[in-house]
Amino acid sequence: MHPGDSVDWLEIGIVVAAQGLRGELRVKPLTDFPERLTEKGKRRLVAPKGQTLEVSLSSGRLVPGKSLFICQFAEIADRTAVDPWIGSTIYIQGTTRPQLAEGEFWLPDLQGLAVHRQDTDEKIGEIRDLVRSGNDLLVVELINGKQIYIPFVPDLVPTVDLEAKKVVVNPIPGLLDPDEAES
Repeated sequence: MHPGDSVDWLEIGIVVAAQGLRGELRVKPLTDFPERLTEKGKRRLVAPKGQTLEVSLSSGRLVPGKSLFICQFAEIADRTAVDPWIGSTIYIQGTTRPQLAEGEFWLPDLQGLAVHRQDTDEKIGEIRDLVRSGNDLLVVELINGKQIYIPFVPDLVPTVDLEAKKVVVNPIPGLLDPDEAES
């Protein structure tokens, strides 16, 4: 879900709990750019029921040894003000995209791309999402409506062509249909 307006907003985290009594929030990151949760500036909170709040990040820090940040927003002054925003998604304006290295892509740019087989160039489906894990997984909805997960690694996804709106996958046995996997 994107907050509704003409500006492109990117998900960067989810508020998972309050931290202490001074209005700090515990945030699970949804970004590969941790500075988005530590550098001061404008953000937007979108609650699960759709309420939005424009906020200004005052400070943010990584919790040592955990994949969790503690963030303070100027507009959230105490613990009671945090409660309505637990479960909310934090967004940053899309114009703040950092430069990507060769072979890196933005999830919003991948969503909706056609997925083709490398051997036949047949369209087999579309990218719906990305699951972050040791190796990120592309969530692909096949033409038959079935959903599969494809590890987003060069051996299995050798080509991503944003201009052609196309991704090419190497259909090794079991990748497109787990029932076909070799035992």
